[in-house]
Amino acid sequence: MKTTALLAAGAALLTMTAAPVQAQDGPRVFERDGSWTLDAGEDSCRLARSFSDGESSVALALERNRLGNGARLILVGEALRTFRTAEQIGYRYLPASEAHDQRTAMFIRSETPDGQTYLNLGTILLGPNPFTAPPAMVPGREEGAMVLAPYDRTAEGEFAAGVTGIALNEGMLQPLRIETGSLGGAVEALQACTDDLLLSWGLDWEAHRGMSAPVEPIGPAYEWIPGNAVGFGDFAAFGGSRNPFRVMVDAEGKPTSCHVHWPSLSDSKNEAICKGIMENGRFHPALDANGQPMASYWMVDYFLGLARPFGR
Repeated sequence: MKTTALLAAGAALLTMTAAPVQAQDGPRVFERDGSWTLDAGEDSCRLARSFSDGESSVALALERNRLGNGARLILVGEALRTFRTAEQIGYRYLPASEAHDQRTAMFIRSETPDGQTYLNLGTILLGPNPFTAPPAMVPGREEGAMVLAPYDRTAEGEFAAGVTGIALNEGMLQPLRIETGSLGGAVEALQACTDDLLLSWGLDWEAHRGMSAPVEPIGPAYEWIPGNAVGFGDFAAFGGSRNPFRVMVDAEGKPTSCHVHWPSLSDSKNEAICKGIMENGRFHPALDANGQPMASYWMVDYFLGLARPFGR
């Protein structure tokens, strides 16, 4: 696998030990305790590390299941205490700067069997927000059709290299500061693992590095799904970036398979949604660097691409 060379190149960054942090008033400060560990699964990549303030530990994990500068953030530890009424957590990348603006995340809170607090902050962005970049016109698609600018892995890497920590500063009973050290090597490892993820799905990962347009649905995708497939009571199942759908799409724009990542809906509901996509879905295929159609995938979170507008 071509991941090996990239992971080796980032090994020095991933295994650096932390300089001591002086005790001070304010947030609890958690320093690096051990090295990053990478788990390359069938549907996602998971990068995890432990941090300690000398009294307790916090485990942090970044999980990625698609190309893009987002990753699901999971935190586990007894020090992660939130206000009972908190609906979101405010966080900021460190060092504080204009580029590292204040951000917020809706979260899911639960408890591990050993009594540790589990926080799932859903997808956070590990680089510039792709929605702030001007959308691009794509030749061969409907007049006026606009798509997001392609994922820029170089920009993500440069952004991550400048991040040295994460401050959890809103919604917490006591703020925390997690001294991650530069995330440049960690993001490089995630990028390499994602390349191999695409390879395991039978896709050309090198072509995806330079693709000029991703797969896009033709028409409103919610019309493909039976109206009774998802009820109001199911909405909580989609929190924390759970239950996204991955649809493999060939170079002709035909869906060839449907998969569910991190499932939280019942099997019957997921089967009904996938059946609707497979039977009714129509797509513009992805385009390589030369504008030629290629096999790829469409990854969609329910609320962003499949939720039926109110009243329809």
